Amino acid sequence: MDSEQSFHATLSMFDAHVNLLETLHGKPAMATVSSFSGGFFTGKPQTHDHSHLLGIRAETQGMDRAQLILHFRPTPHGYILTLKNPGEHYNKLISKSWLEVLGAENPNTVNPTRFILIDHQQNIITRKNINTLHTPVSLMTATHKYVGGLRVRGSPYLYLAETEEKSKITFILSLREGK
Repeated sequence: MDSEQSFHATLSMFDAHVNLLETLHGKPAMATVSSFSGGFFTGKPQTHDHSHLLGIRAETQGMDRAQLILHFRPTPHGYILTLKNPGEHYNKLISKSWLEVLGAENPNTVNPTRFILIDHQQNIITRKNINTLHTPVSLMTATHKYVGGLRVRGSPYLYLAETEEKSKITFILSLREGK
């Protein structure tokens, strides 16, 4: 795929905000979660800073309305997504970060998560298929998992993560002119 298929866009939802948890909830975005294996809890709960992870938050009054700005770089196996919001995570890759949860990862990540754009008719689309400023899309990872919402026991947040089709989210992909 050539660089002409590369583009900048925002990802949003009709009734919720999508962004890093630090943008949605403030920094640090702390979560206390228990480790588990095979259905059994293994150890006491640990508190971690999840500020760099992606999440969803319902729209509320007075909330920071910063949009998630991404650069979509094509590869033969899908797009690599790079954060373009100003701040600490600028130019970091969106990749699987914790469990199945997506987050901001180092740009030198050896095997970044690749994303495929899916339209409402379940067709794979690329930049050349996008003819409107705002396009409804679902994201699928190159491992054929959809991007959707995930709750984790003990955490107050709703994360963006690899999920099954029944939990997929339809996003609004909005092209950024001149980028």
